[in-house]
Amino acid sequence: METTARLVLMSDLHDCHIDWYGVPTAERMERLVSQYRAYATACPVDHIMMLGDYSLDFWQWDVKGSWLREGVSNTRHFVRTYADRLGTPYTMIPGNHEQYGEALFYEMTGCHRRASLSVGGAAFILADSFGRDLDPREHSDGTYAPMDVAWIRAEMERYPGKRVFLCAHFFDLERESEAFARLVREEDRIVGLFQGHTHRCDVVPLGPAYGGKPLVQTGQFSYSHATGHPGNGFWGWRELILTPTGAVTHYYTPANDCVIDGAVYHHAAGRQDAFTWRF
Repeated sequence: METTARLVLMSDLHDCHIDWYGVPTAERMERLVSQYRAYATACPVDHIMMLGDYSLDFWQWDVKGSWLREGVSNTRHFVRTYADRLGTPYTMIPGNHEQYGEALFYEMTGCHRRASLSVGGAAFILADSFGRDLDPREHSDGTYAPMDVAWIRAEMERYPGKRVFLCAHFFDLERESEAFARLVREEDRIVGLFQGHTHRCDVVPLGPAYGGKPLVQTGQFSYSHATGHPGNGFWGWRELILTPTGAVTHYYTPANDCVIDGAVYHHAAGRQDAFTWRF
């Protein structure tokens, strides 16, 4: 298979004050770096799309988030301590736990809250789906912002003739406008949507309102919301391989050892939840 580009999509990494599956956060983040670098050595990656939740900086539960409580930004810590060591160019957009305004988010990450770029002959439009009520003075889980259809259309015009993947931390379809549904349904150049937030890695076929296009979930490197045993959607990232005639995506999980429900668990390396596009 001739490849024009290989991309990785990551989300819900959560460098924060909570440990999961018996692994301290710092160790979990170090595993992310070392395991991704091993993956990228074997399968060179052109670009990483990071779709949010690098932290719990504005978390409203229990001990609360670190930013308003003690002025500590785990978003900044993640970028400086881990993201910059991945060895691959990346673009970051915020999730619902990074409620920094545009200026502060850019200062911390070097990225804007929304972006677009072209890689391997396809265009990627990364929308800000939690761009309301920014820089809050109280702890918050974020306020959902429906898609800015005019902005998406304007960004698409920058990449004439290219297939388009829409990416966001989350697409809350129950809160989305008919204008957005119509855009996805009627614009043939839009071939799929990628989202994080759910901590799941399955591919959801959207109904007729969205033209039956796939909503691809990017998994997590924190805690799983997969159906059944957490190992069904364990730590990993989405790979997207572009070819001259289409694309294929899998959820990739590196091998890991941890503790689940008091028992030692070994997760073997593997791929799951595939989807193929034919252009």
